Amino acid sequence: MPLTPDAPDTPRPRLLLVGAGHAHLHLIRHRQRFGDAEVCLVDPGGFWYSAMAGGVLSGRLPASADRLDPARLARRHGVTPIRGRLASLDLAGKQALLEDGRHLPFTLLSLNVGSRTPSPVARQPGPAVWTVKPLPCLVALHHRLTRDFRAGQCPSLVVVGGGASGIEVASNLHALARRHRVACAITLVTRGTSLIPDAPAGARRFLARLMARRGIRVITGAEVTGTLGRGVMLRTDETRSGEDSLSLVEADHVIHAGGLAPPAVLEHLGLPLFPDRGLAVSATLQSLGHPDIFAAGDCAAMRDHRLPRLGVYGVRQAPVLLDNLIARLAGRELRHFEPQPRALAILDLGEGLGLAIRGRHWWAGRSALLWKGWLDRRFMAQYR
Repeated sequence: MPLTPDAPDTPRPRLLLVGAGHAHLHLIRHRQRFGDAEVCLVDPGGFWYSAMAGGVLSGRLPASADRLDPARLARRHGVTPIRGRLASLDLAGKQALLEDGRHLPFTLLSLNVGSRTPSPVARQPGPAVWTVKPLPCLVALHHRLTRDFRAGQCPSLVVVGGGASGIEVASNLHALARRHRVACAITLVTRGTSLIPDAPAGARRFLARLMARRGIRVITGAEVTGTLGRGVMLRTDETRSGEDSLSLVEADHVIHAGGLAPPAVLEHLGLPLFPDRGLAVSATLQSLGHPDIFAAGDCAAMRDHRLPRLGVYGVRQAPVLLDNLIARLAGRELRHFEPQPRALAILDLGEGLGLAIRGRHWWAGRSALLWKGWLDRRFMAQYR
């Protein structure tokens, strides 16, 4: 049966968008396609574009270039903005419960709440601990280090994570230090045997040479277990002895840039989850536990595909999510999202250098970063 009301006295259907990620920004721009339905956006405020975070960290880009106001965008397109954070769901009553106690009824609900960076609890006193998400944390780190560098200090920095995020953070911390003519010790720690193990061998060798040339120390096969005094504890697997080896690396700041995890709020919704992946959804982006609840982006885990947490998938899911929400309101058949087999990733390596990877192909240089900049500006311009 269609969910769109036939009788004049039937309440308007309400679409509740929780979170202002890539997919929901697309929905807001196409609000007119929902017709007479009421469309509301629930968000704590501020959209930060992760693809530009490296440029902000290094000081190459101002923080304002990386931020949008979802409430302003919503009002411009006829969407009602609601400032707040989701706490739980009343599935039987079809209501979203916010942290401040408000109850918001919905006909359909869509989740696009991103991901988070988990980190061990820091001991005090000890190094300052930072995470790449939420992204304002990196903005605060930029301001803190800028103040230290201008004061002539040379703090020791440890970046945890050998994936794309860790490499971008370490590279742009190096660029920030060079901008202020400061030489600080930067160490990159990864559990893998190399940086970005899934990347082409040539790209891995290029990154290894680049890190060595910049004086960034790379420690592979190690796991950060916590902080102690003025450093971080590392555990490495000593294969020959069969025992773990512990060591201490000096650090004034520890930045966790790996192992993205689903937002903690997903555990309180009463919906099926794939452990460590996110809300379990079908190919139609519907929750496996409720047909009127949808999810997209980093917080969604597809049943038949294990997707990396890249913004491109949220962008590609957006048109399918839009069509399916409209179809669900009208009682029509929903379409399936088929992820692309390979996605282009371009890393900002700081100092005007980029690294582009797509499948087994890669190239590095200034042209890669220029292309990335053009793509990022084009994306943000859609929502300015």
